[in-house]
Amino acid sequence: MRPAPFKGFRDQVTDASLHGPFDGQIVDESTGEPIADATIVAVWSYDHGDGFIGPAGSEIFEATTDEAGRYRVPEAKLEVRGPTTRLVSFELVVYKRGYVAYRSNRMTDGSARTDFTVRHNRIALQKWRQTDSHVDHLVFLAAPRSIQKLTYWEQDLANLELFRSQGGAAEGLPEAETPAGGGATGEKPDAKSPRKDTLLDASALLTPDEVRTRTGYSGEFTVTEPTDLKRTSFYHGVHLQATGQSQTHDLIYRVWSAPPGGMKPVIDTIEETLPGVKPSGEVTEETWVFETKGVFAVGFVDREAKVGVLLTCGDQQCADIHTAIILAKWIHRNLDRLSEEAISTPTAGAPAAAGAATREEETP
Repeated sequence: MRPAPFKGFRDQVTDASLHGPFDGQIVDESTGEPIADATIVAVWSYDHGDGFIGPAGSEIFEATTDEAGRYRVPEAKLEVRGPTTRLVSFELVVYKRGYVAYRSNRMTDGSARTDFTVRHNRIALQKWRQTDSHVDHLVFLAAPRSIQKLTYWEQDLANLELFRSQGGAAEGLPEAETPAGGGATGEKPDAKSPRKDTLLDASALLTPDEVRTRTGYSGEFTVTEPTDLKRTSFYHGVHLQATGQSQTHDLIYRVWSAPPGGMKPVIDTIEETLPGVKPSGEVTEETWVFETKGVFAVGFVDREAKVGVLLTCGDQQCADIHTAIILAKWIHRNLDRLSEEAISTPTAGAPAAAGAATREEETP
């Protein structure tokens, strides 16, 4: 186990350990009043290996603060085991709607946080201001799944901010607020810029038959969409759900095409999803390859095509990471299949059609 990078106690010099337990109080920064029902997520991360070191998974603990704003995180269960497995980091994430989120390892400006302590930690949450950016907030948060569900409401607002930052007009605003042509300077929009009256369609980039050809899987797939991100004119996620099988037989790929905020938010998303992975060149010059228990993942960015892709494949579908890389290459080869779909009523984000699998969706 690595040494803890934080203090053991607020007012005393004591030993600190990644193992825990951890406790503290969450208060309103301006009033000092305790904040009840704030969601806290504790994440212990592991790596393994002697010469070649790689990620080995994580453990998560979730809870909410009590009426006094207090939280307590028990010791790590240390269930991730192996001959060369090490506990290498601990991170605490706090989220409460109406406040700026908290992370124990860094500040909202990206700098390192140095005031986190194991015992009697005090977290002062800053109230959300109208001038705060939902885009920057979601990138900073890079949240575990349980908090992603709490931040769904911010995703549309973040997409709207990105659209406005590129000179687009929001729904319901007078046309006079947008220069002629839709751009910030009145110039003709880029031909690859997303249109708000259409949805990106990436369903043809990797078909069930192509997956079966590569993986040898003989079963059926139900084609749905992952629910963590809303489909837009520049984003589409496709979930190939193995009918009647466990989630380790599933495959999901997510595609961003000419996003209004450029490729940096896409890269940030890929790197936060695949922690500790350095870019390599398996698919494009900017490719991220990651494997952990039960899942293989490949992300890549093609700057010339203005496209980013993140593919995750369960280990019962993809036999190894090389299979996942090959499938990612097929997606890259098929980028010319990207298309647009006119928005109908109901619009993007409508529930899957009747008959779609009802098994709770999890990213492989």
